[in-house]
Amino acid sequence: MRPGIRVVLGLGGLALVVVGVLLAFRGASDLTALGSLLVGAVVAVTAVSGRLPKEVGLQRVTFGADDRSAQAYREALYDAVRQALPEVHPPSRDKDWHPRRPTYWVDELQLRVVIRWARDRSVHLDVSTIESDLSGTREAVAVLLITNVDEIDDLSAAARSRAGERAAVVRWRSTEDNATLRHTARGLGAPDGRSS
Repeated sequence: MRPGIRVVLGLGGLALVVVGVLLAFRGASDLTALGSLLVGAVVAVTAVSGRLPKEVGLQRVTFGADDRSAQAYREALYDAVRQALPEVHPPSRDKDWHPRRPTYWVDELQLRVVIRWARDRSVHLDVSTIESDLSGTREAVAVLLITNVDEIDDLSAAARSRAGERAAVVRWRSTEDNATLRHTARGLGAPDGRSS
């Protein structure tokens, strides 16, 4: 967060705290005074730390109508995969990697990580798109499809029909989903059947 914005937020937060105190002393509604104090405190803490507290939602990736949203999702997810598999080398870009259709490769697990996201998480991804993503994947390779959409049952069925038991789909929207991502990626295991 830029220093100028932090200063403005800090002053605004302090002003809200002062207003809340004044409202409390003047006998105004307790709810109004408390609301002003709480909002002021959150804004002041945000200004001091330079970022929103996790409870307010900084850790959740927002989905907008431009390429920056896709890039933010891709970068956050790449970091999440690295954290989920700290014992292996970082994923590398697969040969068909494209910013709008990123695909990564985890060499030690023979794992292909396919990322497909939608600007609106209620969008239903077309299974035929996923099947084309999985076509050409060798039998010994595991496939992990990661997406932000709500409905993943059809995607899971398509992934398994194309790549067998070493295929899975994970819904990932924020760092809160890291545990599921870690469990699924490790569950796919190494080519010889060992779990990582």
